[in-house]
Amino acid sequence: MTGGKRELAALSPEERQAVILEKTNASGRVLAAELAQEFGVSEDSIRRDLRDLSDAGLVQRFHGGAARLVTPALDFQRRETLHMEEKHSIGRAAAAVIPDGATLLVDTSTTVVRFVRALPATLSVRIITAAVDVAAAALDHPNAEVIMLGGRLGRLTRSATGIAAIDAVRALRVDYCVLGTCGVAQDLTLRADDYEDALLKAAMIRAANKTLLLATADKLGQAATYEVAPVSAVSTLFTGTKDTAILDAVREAGVDVEIV
Repeated sequence: MTGGKRELAALSPEERQAVILEKTNASGRVLAAELAQEFGVSEDSIRRDLRDLSDAGLVQRFHGGAARLVTPALDFQRRETLHMEEKHSIGRAAAAVIPDGATLLVDTSTTVVRFVRALPATLSVRIITAAVDVAAAALDHPNAEVIMLGGRLGRLTRSATGIAAIDAVRALRVDYCVLGTCGVAQDLTLRADDYEDALLKAAMIRAANKTLLLATADKLGQAATYEVAPVSAVSTLFTGTKDTAILDAVREAGVDVEIV
């Protein structure tokens, strides 16, 4: 047994569980057989650890291992009340870079709704969206042409989803995609809680010359189930975070960062 494995084997069950939880949150999932080998203990011991972590509401167990517990997605109205001042600041900062005459492909997000409301009234823009709340906000803009994409409406995203919306986006070429996100994971991938929403976001990025990502501080380092795209697909990130480590990593990926 190597020195490192001897040290792991000497951990108490509570200490071992803390390490397992850290590994699960970092990688997304762990396997009991691999953990048993790594810690130099029996699989039964690891299964007890995973059961204790699951009972405490810290991981989600599956046969042979455990997965990171994904926080249930809040409904749109509840999200509207969170981080309101930061969302206003992000929306204003992003709206300030939009030139007159631009065509925008706008995602569904409470922060993106703030962006639409912050667009100067004198600005002439075309807003294309699958999101009902974005379309409603855009209709209040006196100089915005509003185009609503069709499809089945998702209750979680309050947006059209499915192949009809994705095909419509694939036929477009626009100046800007303005994107919200459920999370930017530690591996610097944009992620979403809804599978069809993830596909639509990915299509929107591909349809745009530039992509603006609007993300409150709580979204950076946050995992969600479905991958959308690498953060390098983004032109500019607008955020309120002061986490220099993740911001430096985002900049190294070639993304401009605007801290509000």
